[in-house]
Amino acid sequence: MRENPRTGATRTALLNAALDVAAENGVKGVTHRRVATAAGLSLGLTSYYFSSLDDLMLEAFRLFVATTSSRYEEHFGAARDRDGVVEAAVAVVNALKDSQRDRTLLYELYAQSVRDPAYRDIVTRWSRAARAEVEKLYSPRTARFLEAAWEGINAQMIYDPTSRSDDDHRELFRMILARS
Repeated sequence: MRENPRTGATRTALLNAALDVAAENGVKGVTHRRVATAAGLSLGLTSYYFSSLDDLMLEAFRLFVATTSSRYEEHFGAARDRDGVVEAAVAVVNALKDSQRDRTLLYELYAQSVRDPAYRDIVTRWSRAARAEVEKLYSPRTARFLEAAWEGINAQMIYDPTSRSDDDHRELFRMILARS
């Protein structure tokens, strides 16, 4: 099928609706009917655009990763020193900080990645891309430590989004980078 703006908008609406449904009901709660209803579109469109629910959810999570990454990628691109990397790491945390939906989706994606290699591939590629940005200035080991720190902060924000301030995050990231 040839892509045109209208079909692109419909696909995107279905992908965003699938993410909304997954955030509300878990990935296992995603159905064609729930997605179509959430998107305000005809039920038949979900199977017209996507060969299966797995196809829909994999593409939806790829969109989620791309959207979330876009919130911090420019910070990594601009990082030229320790302070730049610290600010980029804070941006990673802040990419999810204000959205319970997105924090929930992150862990839905992680849970699926434990069970399904296709989801694991999405997470692995995302992780490698984020670490590669840090590795432009620091060792792979330091990049793993930094990633572990921002992932831990994101995990804590699932149950307490106000548990730490940006200044606390900066201090933690600086401590990690100072030891590298």
